Amino acid sequence: MTDGIQWFSWDWTHPITKEIIPIILPYDKNLSIFESGNFLMFPWVNRHASQEFILNAKEWNAKELVRDSNGFPVHGLVHSLERKLLKLKNNQKGAEFRVIFPEEWKDSPLSGVAIREEYSIEETSSGTLLSVKTRFNNLRSDSIRFAYGYHPYINLGKNNEEWKLQLKLDKNLELGENLVPIQPFLSNPISSILEGEKIPNLDHLFYGKEPRVVLENGTKRYSITVLSPPPEEGQIPLNYYQIYTKPDRSAIAVEPCSSPGNALLSGQDLKELKGHSEAFGEFRILVRSL
Repeated sequence: MTDGIQWFSWDWTHPITKEIIPIILPYDKNLSIFESGNFLMFPWVNRHASQEFILNAKEWNAKELVRDSNGFPVHGLVHSLERKLLKLKNNQKGAEFRVIFPEEWKDSPLSGVAIREEYSIEETSSGTLLSVKTRFNNLRSDSIRFAYGYHPYINLGKNNEEWKLQLKLDKNLELGENLVPIQPFLSNPISSILEGEKIPNLDHLFYGKEPRVVLENGTKRYSITVLSPPPEEGQIPLNYYQIYTKPDRSAIAVEPCSSPGNALLSGQDLKELKGHSEAFGEFRILVRSL
């Protein structure tokens, strides 16, 4: 459920027990925007490891910038912007929204980029599948470079529920003191992160050619899979996954991203959107009974 700005919740009905289970940690307006629900990160993901945010050689102090304790901007600029509903599917199982940029952005390089989000839910032989496709359309002749991702919090329910975590990813990328990737990349095997299959305390960055993160609830007998489909032509691959466990273990953020954090400065896997062109990316969440 969304009001076009925040994801308030996504509830799933277990086909066997008929229990209604919240898959996304419900949005809580009393918390920071970054502590619940799900939000879009653009034009960078996670941390931007400079106190200055510069686009096209000009420093920009947009009011939407949120900074961490180091003064670094975090999680992009569009995390809580309004959306305009473009289309609601007849069966109420999908919708399209356009992100509305503030009037103050009209002279910025971003103002020429139109962002459209497409959501759809369908019942498949594998389970209930939520697809989130995001389209970027450059309305100007100048190219722009960016990264994007999403930050969904997967609800872990009560602390006594039994969860297992499977990381179908290729490597864990080492982060420095500022929680941005060490350059050049240093990596560790996935096995060094997981102790057994239980969910450890995580604030880690991973890379996978065919990324898939699986959470299995042994108490209520269902699983949640966050995955990035193999990219089609013109599609932005979401191969980087930042994973963060909330300290109270109420949720785990599994964040599919096109680039690692700090990409606007490092240049790592930035997407170049040429003038008058369009690109899109997609991630999916699959929920099924066990």
